[in-house]
Amino acid sequence: MANPAAGKDIRRLVAPASAFDNNEKVKIVRRVLAGLAFTGIRRVRFLPDSYQIVGRAADGLHSDVEIEPLQLAVHFTVEDTVRAAGLLAESGAACIVTLGGDGTNRAVAKACGDVPLIAIATGTNNVFPQMVDGTLAGIAAGLIACGHVPSTLARRTKRLEIWLDGELADIALVDVAISQHPFIGTRAIWDLSTLHELVLARTEPGCIGLSSIGAHLCPLAREDERGLHIHLGDQGQPVSAILAPGMIRTVRVQRWRALRCGDAVEIALRPCTVAVDGERELHLERGGSLEVRLTGRGPRLVDVREVLWHAARAGLLRSPIGAQGEDDR
Repeated sequence: MANPAAGKDIRRLVAPASAFDNNEKVKIVRRVLAGLAFTGIRRVRFLPDSYQIVGRAADGLHSDVEIEPLQLAVHFTVEDTVRAAGLLAESGAACIVTLGGDGTNRAVAKACGDVPLIAIATGTNNVFPQMVDGTLAGIAAGLIACGHVPSTLARRTKRLEIWLDGELADIALVDVAISQHPFIGTRAIWDLSTLHELVLARTEPGCIGLSSIGAHLCPLAREDERGLHIHLGDQGQPVSAILAPGMIRTVRVQRWRALRCGDAVEIALRPCTVAVDGERELHLERGGSLEVRLTGRGPRLVDVREVLWHAARAGLLRSPIGAQGEDDR
């Protein structure tokens, strides 16, 4: 599942960041397919996109891998990604490989269920996905799909759940930002002066985006079950925010606290705009209840390097693994 729009939002205009070229995504997918073929995978299904990334990558590829599009009507919106993830989960997919950023993977996470994800970073915010070569990602996906490595290497992640009037309205994999901005507009959050609160599921140092604020207050390892709730204000402690590539700003933190899985944060600010994983999605004028909960119900994420370490120790990569039997892998 490759997103041709990933890595091309307004932050590429307001910060000195590079746009992620779709031709490069084609090359990444081609390398993923080579890695899958090496491990003996014989069947790959993909979500068609407006640039035909996977189709172009498969063109002229000499392998025994059967590559076919998912049978669903596409409108080239985020809903295509959600529906495709659900279809793959229902049809028994053994692993899903994504190309995108935090937003792309959030859409997949809404419907992928227990299917393990290998998330290749090609977005603007890449806290959830991993910077990794497509060849290695394809090999890891094949090893997971064929059962050559323990399923425990696909670890359940955290997520943030947004509840409106007692109903689940949306999820985030990294951060939920509460802004005083009067409208959704260009969606991306890049003006920190409007921020009022942050709820973070991830605060790993070395990441770019709103979660970097939390990383400079209370760094948490990826597997840590905690999160953070941060209040921002003019009179608070100055903290650096690495908002986008080349864009470093200072925010002031009035107070913060650690959250544990199951904790809920009640949001009282009205009117407010709610941004999930860096993009504004909801606007509330008045009334009603708004709550953000940290849970352990996120998708199962595969760490490619950990899989390859296990495979190397087990001697799995000394020669091509080849066919895995009579069934379609």
